[in-house]
Amino acid sequence: MAQPVETQPIFFTRTIRWIAFTATLIFSQNMLTVSSQIGVGDWEFWIDWKDWGFAPFVFTWLVATHFPIYSLVFKRFFNLYFGATMTFAFWYIQRNIMVYFFFVEMNNYPFNYVQVPSYLFSALATDLTLFVMKDRHPGLYILISSSIAGALTAPSVLVWHNLPFMMTEVAYPDPVNPETTHIMPIWYLIRMVVPKAPIPAYISEAWSWPHPYRSFYEPIQIMAGTMGVMGAIWAGFTYIFYWAIFRGVEKTTKYFQEQ
Repeated sequence: MAQPVETQPIFFTRTIRWIAFTATLIFSQNMLTVSSQIGVGDWEFWIDWKDWGFAPFVFTWLVATHFPIYSLVFKRFFNLYFGATMTFAFWYIQRNIMVYFFFVEMNNYPFNYVQVPSYLFSALATDLTLFVMKDRHPGLYILISSSIAGALTAPSVLVWHNLPFMMTEVAYPDPVNPETTHIMPIWYLIRMVVPKAPIPAYISEAWSWPHPYRSFYEPIQIMAGTMGVMGAIWAGFTYIFYWAIFRGVEKTTKYFQEQ
């Protein structure tokens, strides 16, 4: 009498894995979309972040709680090390389509004012950290990757601001001698005229080389450090989220194995 052939549960078949991968990717990039729209809103559309004091609280929670989870999920279930970057790429395509149709075409919003999101470096950092740490404790990985992701959000803004539009040179008259003009990019001019701290402009901003400002209060440096600290704080909530996800998946997998 022939022995019955033991078949693999349908939950582990290749077809189901492809379906699960597609569903996970769609869910992840849509979750990033909703979180960005609710938590960040129109900040990404500003030429420059005007409120540097609240920027760490607005941006850090998104990169510190989303990208480490994406990296872990895609590595655990699909053996992919670039889950966060892949999710960001698909989300970026969706975001550009929405911006073009609803902002530029329907409302005549200047396309030059639409900034590239500041999340790419954070997504890459979480994936690279996972690749380096490999099989280390997930809690330690989340702590490190969340801190790095938060700290890299602020420098990302400077990189994406160096667009042709932002680097277009303009002539700005000298405040003391109007007959003298200073040639500078538009972004430098914005740094001059937009207040970023409750410090008098004659103290925090002035003419100097290589930038047309000098300051003992440099917002980028302080904000990057604050975002790193905030990322470490959000790492605790991220680990709880991670534990809940994988605990549920473990119970579901065990159920299918016992059937």
